[in-house]
Amino acid sequence: MPRTIPCPADQWTIIFQHAFVQLPATWTLVFRAPDGSPIAGELRVRRSSWVFPNPPELLPLQPVMHLRRGWWNTFFSVQAKPSRDLIVEVRRGMVLP
Repeated sequence: MPRTIPCPADQWTIIFQHAFVQLPATWTLVFRAPDGSPIAGELRVRRSSWVFPNPPELLPLQPVMHLRRGWWNTFFSVQAKPSRDLIVEVRRGMVLP
């Protein structure tokens, strides 16, 4: 069952964050504005492994976004900063080997 998270305008909202998890997984994020206006803002994805940190990846918000955590992403977090109030629906699916 997908879960929904409100994302207020102009502030970072944690969509999810995981620590010490190394199994691959995928997520689909579906953003929508309550008033039907266009989607705008940033998505920050942080992926790192136990020893090797990586810089955060900044992506422009899209109505539908697909994310993947790999085997070595021990620390993985996703945050959104929309330019207007949005709601995100988070759908998770496990990646099979």
